Amino acid sequence: MKKNIKIITKHWGKINPLRIEEYLKEGGYKALEKFIFQMRPEEAIQEIEASNLCGRGGAGFPTGKKLKMVAERKEKEKYFICNLDESEPGTYKDRMIVKNNPQLLLEGLIISALTVGASKAFIYLNGNYEEEKYILEKALAQAEKEKFLGEKILSSGYNLELKLFFGAGAYICGEETALINSIEGKRGEPRMRPPYPTEKGLWEKPTAVNNAETIANIPWIILEGGKKFATIGAECSPGTKLYILSGAINNPGVFEAPTGITVRQLIKEIGGGIPKGKKFWFAQIGGASGVLAIGKDLDAELTFSKNCLIPLGSGSVLVIDKSVEIYDLLFSWSDFFRRESCGKCLPCREGTFRLNEIIQRFEDGKISQRDKKALGQILWSLENTAFCPFGKFVAKPFQDALERLDIFKNV
Repeated sequence: MKKNIKIITKHWGKINPLRIEEYLKEGGYKALEKFIFQMRPEEAIQEIEASNLCGRGGAGFPTGKKLKMVAERKEKEKYFICNLDESEPGTYKDRMIVKNNPQLLLEGLIISALTVGASKAFIYLNGNYEEEKYILEKALAQAEKEKFLGEKILSSGYNLELKLFFGAGAYICGEETALINSIEGKRGEPRMRPPYPTEKGLWEKPTAVNNAETIANIPWIILEGGKKFATIGAECSPGTKLYILSGAINNPGVFEAPTGITVRQLIKEIGGGIPKGKKFWFAQIGGASGVLAIGKDLDAELTFSKNCLIPLGSGSVLVIDKSVEIYDLLFSWSDFFRRESCGKCLPCREGTFRLNEIIQRFEDGKISQRDKKALGQILWSLENTAFCPFGKFVAKPFQDALERLDIFKNV
């Protein structure tokens, strides 16, 4: 395995997440102090650009580039949003950050917001996460008491108002423009782009939206330097990543390891291998919308590069053994996407329902040649004509099931 280093999970299990003083004893908020007293906002953004940190929510967009785009806007009013919606099945890394070290997230968020010139920021939290809500409310109160938030942060000229916003638990609100609509009190559905949120986001003002895991890397980068971060993991998308291992594996859970690790290393070295008596079939990488990695893909490196064989996505790794009934899995995917379609465009609104109906017949062993043909047409339509990336998310696992698993070979 490549050089391992703990950036986000370093203090997990060692500090009480409800006590800010324990975070401070471990060097917490030193990065914020360095930013405020030793750096200009543009210098901090330069460090983040040098790190080549990219978004950990799945898309992998360069973080420094996004921050710079907002920072360079001339508008006086700007916003920063931490995306903690996390509604992807099998993905709970962001929630684990909150449960283990919420102040690390807040420190990274404060620095990020100040670099772009925002005086108001939001944490968009899935409203179903009651425990995380309690932890964050307590963490925010403690940070404000210690003068890390509010007016004249650490007696400087910086001001930042940070609020929690609770969504209704809609999967589509993980998409940044749908998330922005939700905060504005509108229907949670994606907007036409361009303009992008960095130009016209929340209330038509420049807005940076970053995933919680992405933000949690910022304090380390500010303290240790972007160039050092860039030496960790894969060159094309450096740093560490939180991987969520589940399914047919001996050691499930959330683990931090460098990017560029292979599927085989994750399963064997970190996950402890597959339980005795079970035989590997495939692994789904990146949640319900993720790629299906089969045996020949096990040594593929997981990165955010557009040219990689297996995109890293959210970092979720669901290991499936050959005892699993594929029809049950297909139906769970189709039923989820049918429920979560926002209904804005015809391909998703109708296509997800038709897909679910066909998979139900497939599960009952009644699929026909007509259904097989329709399935291909629906998946093509979802991938190529949907308004937002949701259509592609729906289509990918089913396309992989058809092509890589050849699910119709015995039908």
